[in-house]
Amino acid sequence: MNKKTLSILMAFALVLVSGSTAFGDMQEKLDGHWAGNSIDKTFASFYFPYLARDDFQIFKPDGEISRENFTLSLASLFKGEGYNVSGIEIPGVLTRKGMTSIVGERLMEIGLDSAEGHSLPFGDTSSLDNEAINSLKLLHREGIVMGESNSVFNPGRKLTQAEAIVVLQRTQSAIKGFKELDFRTLGVTQNYTNQEEITIRVAENVVTLVVTKEFPTPGYTISVKSILRENNHFKVYFKITPPDPGTILPQVITYKTITIEMDRKELGEAPYDFVVEGFRDM
Repeated sequence: MNKKTLSILMAFALVLVSGSTAFGDMQEKLDGHWAGNSIDKTFASFYFPYLARDDFQIFKPDGEISRENFTLSLASLFKGEGYNVSGIEIPGVLTRKGMTSIVGERLMEIGLDSAEGHSLPFGDTSSLDNEAINSLKLLHREGIVMGESNSVFNPGRKLTQAEAIVVLQRTQSAIKGFKELDFRTLGVTQNYTNQEEITIRVAENVVTLVVTKEFPTPGYTISVKSILRENNHFKVYFKITPPDPGTILPQVITYKTITIEMDRKELGEAPYDFVVEGFRDM
């Protein structure tokens, strides 16, 4: 790790330790700016600590941002969402074209589908190679890059600090949308003679997950709170509600079996590894 990378990581740590950042200077600089109502100040201070030092004194909304700083901020964002991607880039000033390639490559690295079939409205992208075009299509499809106007992207212009922050905010939203899977609960059954287990059934269009969980007494309710994509597996989070205090119930081991169905196209290619919250090792 080089000294510059180490110093930036230390800056991230300082923001975490301080726990609070004043936003006065930043707000003044954003008054009347196109990004004034778009930038989340807390988000900016957390993921861009090198701009947040001394109450954002060095922050310039229309100033340029370096490739290495932007990429390190991006890697920190991915890390916060549970993904490890490269935080190393060659030094230099970052263009809008360079930004699309950096963000697009990392989104595809964690599993977002290619957007080759997506149509772009921009009339100034003929100089971009296929890799850059595919990254731009992905970012436009996900609402991360909207262009300077409906028809102008301006790939050669330097990315501004304000644009960098907004791009990362939108990237976080895209990652969260990618992570959280849609599912359907088909039913919950109860019995007294079973065992804890996880069963996965794969059909042509759907994947069915059947989870049996043990409880000390009847009266518990179980539902799925969320299913999140995390690296190479899917994490299932339950909402479990115990019986009301004082309820008289037989002290008998009870098993609840919940059946969940998901569209296979959303999960990607098999095999599928589901990790169930609070489930003992099998």
